[in-house]
Amino acid sequence: MWINGCDAYIRSSETNMRAFITLLSLLTSTAALAQNTGEVTTLPGPRADFVALDRNRDGYISKVEALANPEVHKRFAAFDRDRDGRLSEAEYVAVMEDNDKRIFEDSVITARVKAALLAEKGIPSLSISVETYEGRVQLSGFVKAPDIVSRAGRVTAGVSGVRTVHNNISVR
Repeated sequence: MWINGCDAYIRSSETNMRAFITLLSLLTSTAALAQNTGEVTTLPGPRADFVALDRNRDGYISKVEALANPEVHKRFAAFDRDRDGRLSEAEYVAVMEDNDKRIFEDSVITARVKAALLAEKGIPSLSISVETYEGRVQLSGFVKAPDIVSRAGRVTAGVSGVRTVHNNISVR
């Protein structure tokens, strides 16, 4: 009889731990985002990151100069609004704001996936790593059974915002 009571206590402790870890991961994500929401102060002159990319110091970033930052290079054509083959500082700022938005959305998706895995019974969510880039989620880690791999993939695919799942979880 005491053993059954002990089992119930352990199960409730596991549930409480899962809820605590979910809350902790969401608070951590929120705290990291809150640090970036401070007031922006504008300093005279161009941004230091813009100047670092502008190798020839002409006040613009060419497509070749943008190769130094993969995120800027990737968004170059979409944000070259005047189609002159170079980014002005204002266009560059728009690129960086778009990239910051992508990072935020990816971190929200990652937190949702971690919370969903944590809430799912039988999935050792602490053994699974979750990385997100543009809505594409990559799972990795080690679990004890193949059915856990497929369940983790299905749970992840059901999370809002997930475009594709790359399930690299291995069975040990």
